[in-house]
Amino acid sequence: MHHNSFVRLEARLKPFAEHISPLTITDSEQIGRPWGEAATDGMVAYGNADVWFSPAARAFGKQLYGAPKLAWFQSSAAGLENPFLQKIGELAEAYTSSHVQSEAIAEWVLWAAFDWFGSGAKRRELQAKKEWEKVHFREISATRWLIYGFGHIGEAVGRRLRGLGAHVTGVRRSSQVSPFADHMLHPDHVSADDIALADAILLCAPHTPETENMADAEFFASMKEGSLFMNVGRGALVDEAALLSALDKGKPAHATLDVTREEPLPEDSPIWSHPGVTLTAHTSALTSESRARNDELFLENLANFVNGDALKNLVQRDAFEAQSV
Repeated sequence: MHHNSFVRLEARLKPFAEHISPLTITDSEQIGRPWGEAATDGMVAYGNADVWFSPAARAFGKQLYGAPKLAWFQSSAAGLENPFLQKIGELAEAYTSSHVQSEAIAEWVLWAAFDWFGSGAKRRELQAKKEWEKVHFREISATRWLIYGFGHIGEAVGRRLRGLGAHVTGVRRSSQVSPFADHMLHPDHVSADDIALADAILLCAPHTPETENMADAEFFASMKEGSLFMNVGRGALVDEAALLSALDKGKPAHATLDVTREEPLPEDSPIWSHPGVTLTAHTSALTSESRARNDELFLENLANFVNGDALKNLVQRDAFEAQSV
């Protein structure tokens, strides 16, 4: 694990001292054995934000690739399509994912919604000009939402929105109803009329061949004037050129994006400076609370692993085979 993770969790790792020998890596790629060398039956690894956003991320991966046996890998991510995670999924005897970041992402969505419907940009502009002017805004309770990908993230968003009185339509392939949506649709049954009804559209679906460029020129042309478009799923869900062209035409009126097709976003991308775009750098899940929840999941699964119990959020191996096709 990353050195920062170890420092944060060392006291809580002590009960497992008979079973584990921590191996740490710093941002400068220094490998450490804080408890000394010990014989092991294989490697277990914790991949989290400390690693993903570290200069040592590649070196961390090399440690896993070079392990004689990768017995279990705990990821702090929900998605599997990243090439690095695909490779780890193929190598690991057991791979577990995480969905605890859904709560943080849902709050990011609320921030985006409050800022847009609350005329946040106008308020900041007036303050900067020292102009005392009344600003009209819209209550979330008066909005209708269409949420693509009504899984952990979608339901976390829906739960909050319905608590505020908004109308929520969830879109997912499962026919299972949800207490956090007023209405559910299968992706194949979403019509242009459904899109046109929405004041806000949120994408939080995974990237698959079916969802590639799902938000295209036709999709945006169906959106309502004054509407908000948001993406916390994957950048490849959106035809970015079509989005910018649609913003110029006013449908949607604004886009708030946490993900882009290429990350980091190139300096010459027009997304940076487009007046109709609010951009964050794939950070919607980065909260201290989300980090703590992922640590708790790792520790719970570590206890399960040591005791031979079932691991939470175990990913079936065929999921990686499907991703690799």
